[in-house]
Amino acid sequence: MIVADYIIKFIIFSFIGWIYECTYCTITTGHWDNRGFLFGPICPIYGVGALGAMVIFNELPMFEAGDTPLWKIFLVCLFGSAVLEYVVSFVLEKYFHAMWWDYSKVPLNIKGRICLPASCGFGVAGVVLVKYFFPWFLGLTSGMSLHPIINEIVASVFMLILGMDLAVSIASITQLLTYLDDMTEKFDERMEASVEMVTSAPGVLKEKMTEAPGAIKEKMTEAPDAIKEKITEAPQIWKEKVSEVPNVFREKVQKMDRKQKHHLRSIATFKMKEKSPMYEKLKKALTEDDKRGH
Repeated sequence: MIVADYIIKFIIFSFIGWIYECTYCTITTGHWDNRGFLFGPICPIYGVGALGAMVIFNELPMFEAGDTPLWKIFLVCLFGSAVLEYVVSFVLEKYFHAMWWDYSKVPLNIKGRICLPASCGFGVAGVVLVKYFFPWFLGLTSGMSLHPIINEIVASVFMLILGMDLAVSIASITQLLTYLDDMTEKFDERMEASVEMVTSAPGVLKEKMTEAPGAIKEKMTEAPDAIKEKITEAPQIWKEKVSEVPNVFREKVQKMDRKQKHHLRSIATFKMKEKSPMYEKLKKALTEDDKRGH
């Protein structure tokens, strides 16, 4: 019964966290932004943080929400959120080589995973939760207690849906990583072929010079024309190849399914150097595609 109650509260807090995250990102980006690791309308990291604060300040004898000074609540929530963010970011980066948030441009950050301003913000949010939201929420839910069996059924359904969402999300991210690998390989091959074609002109002269002595004079008269032709063609070939790049990314994005687009939007950056440039180009193409209303 207690476990089922915690599971339901965890889902509720995760949903509230998702609303906050999406609202904040939508305001900052100017368009609807479905944030989070999962597809469903929850951000588990907020659920873990809020539930942890509830347990600490309402269940542990050393803390009592009514008597705990504000500075102590602030510090506990600040350090607790910092540890939680760092651990979750480390795990996601280790297994998916990606970061769903990146504080690298914010002052006083540690590897872009946490930063003092954000942790202070969560500390203030913790004070609001502990002092005002939790008393109201617990008072509201205490009068809405479900039958123990119904409570356990609801919790089981929530966990089943969460497990399915987690499995689908991991599979989708893995597909996106494979997709990026394939695109990177094909893009590199095309660009290498273009560069080789552009830079091959000087080799024409060398090839002509190594031919039979009797034909040197004849070939030398042809070499300047051949070199001139290569050099004349090079800028146009390079221009055509480069002009194809945006269209290639736009076409690739339009062929992505909804799950891949979700993770392409929600991931802040890739930590693998070979994937990061391709990811940035795809995300830019997706952003432009969203603005056009596709």
